[in-house]
Amino acid sequence: MTDGSLSPLPYDDPDFWGFWYFDEFCEYKEYGSGSAEAFDEARGAAEGAGPRGGAGDDRVVYDAGGGRAVLVEAGPFELTLSLLDPGSAEPLQLGWDDQAHPTPYGLHWREADVLCRAAALADPRAAYPGPHLALLSRFAPVCDEADAATALPLLREAFAGLPGLDAYQRLVYASLADLRASGIRWVRDEDTGHRYPDEWFPDEDEDESGEGDGDGRGTGGGAGEAAVGLPYAHDPDREHFPSGSLGSLRSPEYPDFPFDALAATVEQARLRCAETARQPWAAAEAVRAAAHAFGDGTAARRAELRAAVRDRGCTDAAVLDALAPEAGTLRALVMTELLLGVEPGVLLRAHTGPAPRPLRSYGARLVLPAQQRGGPPLAALNERLRRAGSGGVTHGPARYHLPDGTWQEEIDLRLLDDWRTGIEQARAVVRECGTHAEVTVRRRGEALTLHLP
Repeated sequence: MTDGSLSPLPYDDPDFWGFWYFDEFCEYKEYGSGSAEAFDEARGAAEGAGPRGGAGDDRVVYDAGGGRAVLVEAGPFELTLSLLDPGSAEPLQLGWDDQAHPTPYGLHWREADVLCRAAALADPRAAYPGPHLALLSRFAPVCDEADAATALPLLREAFAGLPGLDAYQRLVYASLADLRASGIRWVRDEDTGHRYPDEWFPDEDEDESGEGDGDGRGTGGGAGEAAVGLPYAHDPDREHFPSGSLGSLRSPEYPDFPFDALAATVEQARLRCAETARQPWAAAEAVRAAAHAFGDGTAARRAELRAAVRDRGCTDAAVLDALAPEAGTLRALVMTELLLGVEPGVLLRAHTGPAPRPLRSYGARLVLPAQQRGGPPLAALNERLRRAGSGGVTHGPARYHLPDGTWQEEIDLRLLDDWRTGIEQARAVVRECGTHAEVTVRRRGEALTLHLP
């Protein structure tokens, strides 16, 4: 087994995440105080041998134990997901993500969850939630409310802990795995029992709520699990929720997908996780009582639990670090679930509550009056929006000639969740520049025009 439990990928470099999340922000750094050289350097290096040099060096291994693991590697403009299996001399391909033909969805969310838990037990530096989850989430879509209630709080905490990212990046990157409104569902093959993602559409006799006479089958023909209707089908903001197209090798139509080897790897990860609750110190009555009490998520109860496991002989750094005061509450709750041997997510959901709504995204266009010069600096507008987590610049400035021979300047924006907050941020920048403009927001199938300031 390759020793890759600690990833050499530059997790502490925000340009790494901007590069692999294809973030348009990187292309606008030339307008601000930041430098585009770092991004250009990474781009140039990727054309040769990956963004950080030698082939095979940029990887992270999610060690499940028993010689089994999942591997994520960074190659030229591509992240790849593969499986390390004792029965195969070479890694088995599970998927990849790029800007050309992405085929990323090789893992169910719950599989990614247990793999991250096992990796955190194998190496305390692979804290969960943390960078390992942020990376693996590219390959594990969240497709229903039950999974979202656990996954989204973990993802948001994982990205919140990455240094150097602005509020916009943390919100948007964490939302990319959320495909609840997209029609992608997991189905089970009736003959083999294998589960795979499938894109579900209502048939002619069935509406999007799942009601009607149709069987609700997806494009792959999986039965039963897909016929549940689309969540948010009648939500007025549905068009503004994250969406994605089905891209997966995990399909009955792709005979080379290693269904059995992956299932064995996930099972090995579960066994590693289950061993935690079987440790003599974890089975002690005082430890179990303290673990149940920490279900409230308070700092005092966490301190009691950490003291209890340490007093009963635990020297495992993965356990003690997760329960330390500086560790996040969700990380401590994940470890407490492992100590108790309960279903993953039980304590997390009790602490975080129902799944949040999908992140909403609205397109807007800021238009400067004809022939006006000295409009709001692009960098100032972009930075203000992104720092507040309310949006960002996606394109511009672009100048257009009008029929009367004058011209106007336009800047395209992306506004998040409460679009009014983004408008107020734009208004403040326009006012500071001593000018005025108008902005048109596209929402719920309509265009709303406002004057700034």
